[in-house]
Amino acid sequence: MGHVKEVKGVDKMFAYASIDAISIDEATNKKLVRKIDLNVLPWLCVLYILQYLDKGVLSYAGVMGLQAETRLSSSQYTWLGSIYYAGYIVAAPIHNRMFQAYAPSKWIACCVTAWGVTLACMASCENFAGLMVQRTILGALEASINCGFSLITAAWYRKYEHGTRTGIWSSCTGLATMIGGLIAFGCVDGQAKHPSAISSWKILAIITGLVSIVFGICMWLFMAPSAVEARFFSEEEKVQAVERLRQNHQGAGSTQYKRYQAKEAFLDIRTWMYVTFVLSSQIPAAGLVLLQSILIKSLGFTTKETLLLNIPQGFINILCNFGFGFLADLTRQRSLAAIAAGIFSLFWAALYIGLGNVDPFYKRYGQLVAYFFMSGSCSTAWFIVISMLSSNVLGTTKKTTLNSIVFLILGVAYFVGPQTFRDPPFYAHAKISLIVLWTVSICVLGAFYALNRWENDKRDKAWEERQDEEGKGTGNIEFMDLTDKENKLFRYVV
Repeated sequence: MGHVKEVKGVDKMFAYASIDAISIDEATNKKLVRKIDLNVLPWLCVLYILQYLDKGVLSYAGVMGLQAETRLSSSQYTWLGSIYYAGYIVAAPIHNRMFQAYAPSKWIACCVTAWGVTLACMASCENFAGLMVQRTILGALEASINCGFSLITAAWYRKYEHGTRTGIWSSCTGLATMIGGLIAFGCVDGQAKHPSAISSWKILAIITGLVSIVFGICMWLFMAPSAVEARFFSEEEKVQAVERLRQNHQGAGSTQYKRYQAKEAFLDIRTWMYVTFVLSSQIPAAGLVLLQSILIKSLGFTTKETLLLNIPQGFINILCNFGFGFLADLTRQRSLAAIAAGIFSLFWAALYIGLGNVDPFYKRYGQLVAYFFMSGSCSTAWFIVISMLSSNVLGTTKKTTLNSIVFLILGVAYFVGPQTFRDPPFYAHAKISLIVLWTVSICVLGAFYALNRWENDKRDKAWEERQDEEGKGTGNIEFMDLTDKENKLFRYVV
């Protein structure tokens, strides 16, 4: 037994790949996973809190006096939500190309530091034009997160660990909502008790911006770029960590751009199913994220009450994202878990809208509870689909190309989303479109399940027929940078 020879264009993991498969017992596997969970997952969790909190500053500021001080109309405020994703759309393909050329954690660390500076500069914005520029730059920098996190998850964990881990870091959006509500409440309450020349929303922007700058620098210095560069692993553990990922059949990675893999990504029907799902599920979610505080306040609550009422919504988000993510890995039925999450959101949306149609304030506490569950679970199915991106795409260029397409479309969805909420204060038309689009997204998930089951059954049958002909040895094929069409051992996560 030995290691494979150096191959041009692959990343450092390839040097730790053994020619023959190494048996790793369950105790060793658990030890490795525990080390990864302790040394990698906390970085993702804290960073996701910061990213969601930083992005959500505008939502809190919407009820903290921003619109009055900067003389924004309702339409201009929604444009601030949309323009963030104009920057996101332009930058997403650039980030994905950089993730192939550089370690994702290092590139993200640079972006975090830069967006912290940009967020702190929000305090100097005095009008619509200044805020538009600031939000565009912020969106371009924060575009690195979701696509980068899916690649990092795939690089450290086995495919049936992706759902739970994605559920863990994505559930931090709920924690961010809770923390953000408390910080915003503190800024408002502090300014009321001790009036100053700086508005409460400016204080919020400065605080969150400075924290992001510090975190970005620490991430660059201390987060391990990959398993084979991890200081918390011994040399033997590095070999075992790479071997652990052999079951993914996703290769060791390549720094070379391969045109045929990019072409395959564009021609794969799943790519356009992902696109349809993102548009149908995230256009409504985008409006809810931007207007979460305003929608709660529209039920007749004060500014302070509104900020505190973000906390229950955040708690529900934690339960949904982690719970459905864990269910996806436990049952090994990721599409069905996503469908269940989509139906869950749709039920509460129908209840929220139905109660509001009787009268805007009819059973307002019933509407509030329904809103908490609807908003808290509105992106759960999407995060499960992100874990499918990690597990179901082979070939480094194909994976980064698909990421570019999907996250660019996510930017489009979030650009369009706030524009569907243009009939304040109760947004009746937006609520109707929400029901229709979420129904479409659930149908797409059902199609994913059927397609992947069919493809796996076809591959199993073909493999059984050819196994005797070609021999049972697999060599080191799974450590080559192959696409899912080339690697006959690969099976889709359903």
